[in-house]
Amino acid sequence: MFSNLKVRTGLMLAQLAVALAALVAIVLGWNSMQSNARAIDTLDSLSVQQSNLIKDSYTQMLRATVRADIAAAQRAAGDTSGAAENSRTVQQLIADAKKKMETFKAIPKTTEIGKKSEADLLSAFNGFADSLEGMMAALDKGDAATYLSLKNTKAGAASGLFFKQLTDFAANINNFSEALVKSSRAQASTMTYVYIGLAVLILVVSLGAFLFMNRVVLRPLRVVGESFDKIAAGDLTVRVDVNSTNEIGALMASVKRMQESLARTVSAVRRGVDEINVGSREISAGNTDLSSRTEEQAASLEETAASMEQLASTVKQNADNARQANQLAASASDVAERGGSAVSEVVSTMEGISASSRKISEIVSVIDGIAFQTNILALNAAVEAARAGEQGKGFAVVAGEVRSLAQRSAQAAKEIKSLIEDSVSKVGAGSQQVERAGATMQEIVASVKRVTDIMGEISAASDEQSSGIDQVNRAVSQMDEVTQQNAALVEEAAAAAGSLQEQAQRLAEAVAVFKINAGEVIEVPARQLAQQHRPAARVAAPAPEVAPQPAAPAAKPAAAVRLTHTARAKPEPAAGASAARPPRKPAATRPAPAAKDVSKPAPAPAASRRQAPSDDDWESF
Repeated sequence: MFSNLKVRTGLMLAQLAVALAALVAIVLGWNSMQSNARAIDTLDSLSVQQSNLIKDSYTQMLRATVRADIAAAQRAAGDTSGAAENSRTVQQLIADAKKKMETFKAIPKTTEIGKKSEADLLSAFNGFADSLEGMMAALDKGDAATYLSLKNTKAGAASGLFFKQLTDFAANINNFSEALVKSSRAQASTMTYVYIGLAVLILVVSLGAFLFMNRVVLRPLRVVGESFDKIAAGDLTVRVDVNSTNEIGALMASVKRMQESLARTVSAVRRGVDEINVGSREISAGNTDLSSRTEEQAASLEETAASMEQLASTVKQNADNARQANQLAASASDVAERGGSAVSEVVSTMEGISASSRKISEIVSVIDGIAFQTNILALNAAVEAARAGEQGKGFAVVAGEVRSLAQRSAQAAKEIKSLIEDSVSKVGAGSQQVERAGATMQEIVASVKRVTDIMGEISAASDEQSSGIDQVNRAVSQMDEVTQQNAALVEEAAAAAGSLQEQAQRLAEAVAVFKINAGEVIEVPARQLAQQHRPAARVAAPAPEVAPQPAAPAAKPAAAVRLTHTARAKPEPAAGASAARPPRKPAATRPAPAAKDVSKPAPAPAASRRQAPSDDDWESF
């Protein structure tokens, strides 16, 4: 029933059920708390507030009655002041009692019994207060007989009635409190049963969730673990059944696909073992081609090394010439910079002279203005002297002299100003010429700097060329050494082919541990195939020994790895076979010994035999 239910859905349903039960418990608990809070508020209003108000009011009325009797006794004894004081106290006590009853009246009553008790209490209190006020009115008038009559009849009955209503109200409060307590206890008992039911429900849901997890999750996981153990032990015939569509079913399906893919891969590896042996024969045949190409490459490298030595000497000479030209350009740049600095100083000096000339011109303008104002003042003084008549003649003479001096000063100032302006214009023209000369010097300096930079770049490039050619020369020498070492690698390739056949045999023995559905066990054929091809590889290996200049076997480990990697790169699908063949094509276009024609037809059938199983199966694995 629940086998196809998703694990996530089952867990969500269980959590939802527990959450709903908890939510119901919280809501019921909150409702119970609110009900208890309302009951406590009601008890507080009845037993504390209302009872205290009524009792305080009754106490105030009793105190007023006692004070009234004291006032009556004082009045009978002739103590009018004491009687008046007690009368005021009685009035104050009655007023306080009325305020407390008004407060009691303002409290809302929720039951009919409470409303009726309120009406009876207010009626009894009003009668008691009226009788006490009537007694005090008679006492104030000095009517002791009326006072005593009201006290013994009306006031006593009103006091007794008020006390009776107070007692009845207290009894009603006690009854109501007991009813509230019983209701709260009943509600608490009900909530206890509800909580017990919710706890049972949560336990049932938890048990169901455990059974669901055990049936849908834990049991299938144990089956998956057993399947993994069998696969790890090499048993690929184990049957993996997919019985659900949930997450566990998806896991079982993945395990099944893995088991099937692993079985296909092991089968492909077994079929590829004999193809590895065929590949080792191709490696032996390729050693012959490698030997002939190594001899040709060594001769070409010797010629290249001689040409590189001549080119290196020429580039070094060019680098020396470029360094000398760079030094000359740097000297010219320094001279041009010093000339530019001198011109800049001349420009600064001319600017200072021009500024001083402008200041002098401004001062002369001020002097001209002062002379003009002095002339006007002298003219005014002459006019005033003419008005004064004989008494102002001396002053008129002085004013005339002052006016004459002012006119001469103004004339001199004008001449100085014209000379200064001419000087300023000439200084400005000279400053502009010097600025143009400075700009020209800056252009010269910039041009010389550019020439210096270019020569520096040429010198650096020449140095780099010289260094690069030295590196190329060293690389050619290293290539010559490597070419000589390649001859030794041919012999190592033969040994690698034999090692490859041994590895193929060990690989066949390793994959023979697995049991697959088809029941293929090719351990013995693989060993026989390795034994058949091993002599052929041993015979083909001695061919590279004819290669000249055997070098020290310093690169043996790297060569063995490279040869093994090249052999693995051959098995490709039919569409990609051309990508794996380029290392063979250059050998076909160059002249080589006849042995190359013998080895060339071998790769084609080997590639056709190995292209299908190897790469695709390893990708699926």
